[in-house]
Amino acid sequence: DQEANSGLIKYVYFSSDGTRHELDTYQYCRVQRRAPGGALAEGHTRLINLNQVKNHAKGETKYGFENDSSRPYINDEALASLLGAMLDVGYSDISCNGFSHADGTSAPSKSHINGINGDFKYLRVDGTTQQKPSLHIDTGANLMDETRQNAFNDALYKFGWKSILSWRYTRDGVPRLLSHAKHFANHHHHIHVQGYSPNVVDK
Repeated sequence: DQEANSGLIKYVYFSSDGTRHELDTYQYCRVQRRAPGGALAEGHTRLINLNQVKNHAKGETKYGFENDSSRPYINDEALASLLGAMLDVGYSDISCNGFSHADGTSAPSKSHINGINGDFKYLRVDGTTQQKPSLHIDTGANLMDETRQNAFNDALYKFGWKSILSWRYTRDGVPRLLSHAKHFANHHHHIHVQGYSPNVVDK
């Protein structure tokens, strides 16, 4: 019910071989949309608490996820995209640094409103992304799993986030940027996904 103030949304994923995967059902809250900076805006958005999201595994279709932020609320369509991206790559150590607050605001950030834009830790080579603080790739680029991070960026782009802010790091003396990424100040310890424009089929 698009007009209900709260309710349940069930997520289903179809893997590349056509297999249907029943994912979890999540509680959402419908809140007033926010303009940049946090002021009330026209319309509503449905937000889901990322702390509800549990790991999933069915054969080779799996992901491991944690929220490591006090801004755990994500838009319901954005959650569908995130689940799709995580299942696409199948990593067990994805760690989120936050989307929005429960009311759709994002202080101290101005850009994480309405649960659309989010941050993620850089993936570590040794798979300890969730157990350790955010990796700083300006000083520890060799600890980042470049191959997996590029694949995750590709998946996030595929599922709707058409802009990714990151950091130009150096490896083997060569400056590099991750897939689909733009260098941006203060993003040496996380990627920021924005420009959300998913290909939604409403049936």
